[in-house]
Amino acid sequence: MPKKAVAIYLILALIGAALFVFFTFPRTKDQIPTSNNQRPFPEAPAPNNLPVPETPPHPNNPAPQHGPTLRVMAWASPAEAQALGERLDAYAAQTGWSASLTLVNDEATYRSDLPSELAANLPPDVCLVDARDFSGANPAADFADVTADPASVPRSVAAFTVNGSLKALPAEFSADLLFYNPSTFDRAGIAAPGPHWNWDMLEAMSRAVASLKLKTDAGAPIYALELPADFDFWNMLCTQAGHPALDADTWHVADAANKDAELRSLAFIHDFFQGLSVTAPPPDNGAATGRYFARQQAAMMIGPSDLVASIPNFGYQVTDLPRDMCAASLARVDGWAVTARSSQTDAARSLAIFLAEQPLHAGWTSVRTDAANDGFSQICQAALNESVIPRLGAKDAALAHFLDDQIGRFARESGGDSGQLYARIQAEYQNDFPRNGQAKSAAAN
Repeated sequence: MPKKAVAIYLILALIGAALFVFFTFPRTKDQIPTSNNQRPFPEAPAPNNLPVPETPPHPNNPAPQHGPTLRVMAWASPAEAQALGERLDAYAAQTGWSASLTLVNDEATYRSDLPSELAANLPPDVCLVDARDFSGANPAADFADVTADPASVPRSVAAFTVNGSLKALPAEFSADLLFYNPSTFDRAGIAAPGPHWNWDMLEAMSRAVASLKLKTDAGAPIYALELPADFDFWNMLCTQAGHPALDADTWHVADAANKDAELRSLAFIHDFFQGLSVTAPPPDNGAATGRYFARQQAAMMIGPSDLVASIPNFGYQVTDLPRDMCAASLARVDGWAVTARSSQTDAARSLAIFLAEQPLHAGWTSVRTDAANDGFSQICQAALNESVIPRLGAKDAALAHFLDDQIGRFARESGGDSGQLYARIQAEYQNDFPRNGQAKSAAAN
């Protein structure tokens, strides 16, 4: 080919290439298409028109942790469930360990559901339990050992200690207190209750309030006192008299030294409901106290501290229970347990520790001593440290139900006899524990 033809061919090729580049590639930053991986175009050129250096990669930065997925089971109201979900999200953001949540709306249903879940092929890794009956589970077989938080109130740790091993991390509790309405005492011209009260003072003040026959604005009578009439209240009275009927999982009903305390406590219940005529009608069997006090139809009430979540805030106050031979209350404690069949025990323990740092349920108080930053929490924690905390297995629950029924009836019977009721209690106890409870006591120890 002649040299001239070659030169013309090369020139045309160069012109074609220049036109291709000109019309194909953007010429200004406005023509650059945006995408998720584009860096911002510099507003001003770098010094000396040198290219802007790119940010170098950091291969040594640790990648986010992706831990196991843990299954959590609890009972909670919708609002409490939302709070628990937020806690689990916070834990996932902190550790990279996510959690799925199985919720039950009420504790009674949970007590039947949890044992079924524990027997399933995929039990929860972490579950909420109550110390009264471990939510229907068998702690020795169903739960792994855990280590107590040093910040927890010691009595709450004892509530979950079985045969020397801690089976759940205590998180929240409710203890029985004396609630009172200051406005009623102001109307009566009587000093309000305080931690110095004993049961004789409660009786005297109840009579004084009842004698005034006060009424609400709607004309309803104001009772001096609202009391429970059940096994728990009787057990607490026995404890204040120096001899609990049931402490942890050991019964003392048939102990010879307990007879006077048990008879005295039965007589106290009957006198307040029938002899003094100062109390509101006793609640139905299994019903909670509080309905009269919530309507301001009772000057005082003895009930669990978690009632603060359900009673309208009309300015009521709380204080310690009156004393007998010693101070004592009755407590209910909830905690987080790690299931024995969890395939991720260490991760489950870590999550249980995290969840136990604050209460789940409205009205309940933290077991952590560093959380007692207000007067109400301090009163509750003082009551917890002096509380009897009964634990009920399947056989114990039957006896406790019998006692609930008998004591409730006794409070309603004007001619009830504490000696006859004591004899019925002894006969039922011997029927349930024919060797006078000695085998049970030894097993518990």
